[in-house]
Amino acid sequence: MGGETHEPLVGLIRVGRKADMDGARIAALVLAAGWLTGCGLWDARGQMQMMGQACTISGTVVADDAVPGPYVVAVFRAPMEEGAVPEPVDHVVSAGGGEWFFGLAPGRYQVLAFADPERDGQHEAGAPVYLANQGGMLDCPAGTRLGNMEIQIEGEGVAGHAIALPVMRGAGPDGSPISVGGVTAFGEVTTLDDPRFDDDVARGSQWRPVDFMLAGYAGIYFLEPYDPDRIPVLFVHGMNGSPRGFAELIDQLDRERYQPWLYYYPSGLPLQSIAAHLAQTLEEIELRYEVESLPVVAHSMGGLVAKGFLHERARRASPAHIPRMIALSTPWHGHAAAQSGVDRSPVVIPVWRDMVPGSEYQRRLFESELLEETELHLLFSFRRPESGARAGTDGVLTLATMLYPPIQAMASSVYGVDTTHAGILTHPMALERVQMLLESGS
Repeated sequence: MGGETHEPLVGLIRVGRKADMDGARIAALVLAAGWLTGCGLWDARGQMQMMGQACTISGTVVADDAVPGPYVVAVFRAPMEEGAVPEPVDHVVSAGGGEWFFGLAPGRYQVLAFADPERDGQHEAGAPVYLANQGGMLDCPAGTRLGNMEIQIEGEGVAGHAIALPVMRGAGPDGSPISVGGVTAFGEVTTLDDPRFDDDVARGSQWRPVDFMLAGYAGIYFLEPYDPDRIPVLFVHGMNGSPRGFAELIDQLDRERYQPWLYYYPSGLPLQSIAAHLAQTLEEIELRYEVESLPVVAHSMGGLVAKGFLHERARRASPAHIPRMIALSTPWHGHAAAQSGVDRSPVVIPVWRDMVPGSEYQRRLFESELLEETELHLLFSFRRPESGARAGTDGVLTLATMLYPPIQAMASSVYGVDTTHAGILTHPMALERVQMLLESGS
C-alpha cells in the first residue's frame, strides 16, 4: 500500500502565528469571473499563493503483527540549538498501519513512529521507535511535497528522549509551528449556535480557506461529551454550509440512542484533501473512545466528501464499522456551473475543479465499490413543473447528477422527496426517511 502525496490542506507559511446554502452557491460559480474583482480577487489570489507555500510530508505505516498497535506517527521540528530536545509539532494516530500526512510550515523535520497500546501518547526514552528517512532530517522548504515515506514497524531504533504528546487535542494554536493537526478540532464540545458556524464564516471558507483553517475552525465537533452507550452519527455538510444546516435532522434524532458528531471544513479546498483530513481526524477520535460503529449522513457536496472519506478509511485500515452512508441531494456527477468558474475566473478555487462534471476526483470515487460493510442510501430532491423550477431539477441540481447511474448501481435504496435542494434538510418525509434508515440496522 503505497503512500499518496496529498495536496496541501492549508498554506502554512508562518511559524508561531496564530444552514446549508450550498445549492445557490454552487450555481453562483458561473458568476465567479464577474465577482472575483477588487478585494475579492486579491483575497482569493492571496489564499491560493499561501496554499502553494505549504510543506507536506506523507507516507505509510507498514504494521507488524509482532508489535501491536495502535501506532503514533509524530513529526518533530529540528532543534534550533545543538543538543536540544526536538519539539513535537504534530502527530497522527493509526489503528493498524496505513496512510498518514502532515501539513506544516516550511522547515526541517524528523518523522518517527512508535507503538502506543496504552493510547496515552507517552513514550519512554530508550523505548523502540521506527524511523522515516532512516531517521534523517527532512528539508521541507515552501511548496515542497515529500511523499511515499514508508515507516516499517521493525528494526532496532530507540527513543533518545521521552516523548509526551497531548492525548486530547483541540482547535487553536499553541505557539508551536503551525500544522494542520494543531489547528483542528478533535471532538471539541460546542453548540449549533457557535459563531464559527455562522453563514458569513461558512460562505467565506470557499474564498478564504487558509484563513478558515488557521482560525482553528475545521475539525470534528460534539454537541455533548462522548457517551459510550450511544451511537455516534457523523454529519458532513455541503459547499459553503456548516453543521448548523443539520439542525432539524439533529433535533429529530433519538438522543437516548444517538449522539451527533459534526464535521466542519473549508469549502474551497480540494475534496481529496478534505476527505483525507476527515479520515485522519476521525481515526484519532474513534481510537480515543474505542468507537465500534458510526453511520454517516451527508448533504450535497458533503456526499462527495463522505464517499472519498470511505475510500481513505480503506487505505488507513481504520477500525470503526461504517454500517451505512445516507447521502441527501448529492451532485455525484458534479455541476456544470463549476466548469464556467474554471473557464472564466482569473483565480480558480481548487474545489471548482473537483466539481466539474467527470472530474478526476469524481472518477476516482467510482473506480472501486464502497466498502462491503457499508450500505449506501440515496435521497434526492425534485420540484414539480408547477413549482416554477426548471424541469428535471430541485432548483439547483439536476436529477441527472443526483441520480448518476454509477452511484445508483452502488446504492441499496433510492428515495425522492418533492422539495428544494436545501429543503430536503427540513422536509418531514426526508427527516422520517433518515431516521428509519438509521434505525434499520442499529
